[in-house]
Amino acid sequence: MLPQESLNGTDGSVEPESQYVFVVYNRGSGVINHIHQVVNLPGAEVRDREQMEQTALSYVSPQVREREAADLAVLSVPHHQLERGKFYRVDHEQQVLLAVERQG
Repeated sequence: MLPQESLNGTDGSVEPESQYVFVVYNRGSGVINHIHQVVNLPGAEVRDREQMEQTALSYVSPQVREREAADLAVLSVPHHQLERGKFYRVDHEQQVLLAVERQG
């Protein structure tokens, strides 16, 4: 997932007013369950951080939410930090996103 710096509309390019990325992960393992990007265009109603985090959590599969509910956490990261083709995990202690080698 790469953030878009501008989006094309019918009348040309539109710059986002704000962009957020929320990573839902397991606190113990650092395994990421979902990456949620929010792009607000001019005139959009901007939700508060808690609402955006709850929305990100809602996209995690019900099975994972049930199995890992106590261990799930949400980390906000700068939208430009994610790079296409890279794999990540979260260091919960330091609250940072780390690039890792793909397992599998």
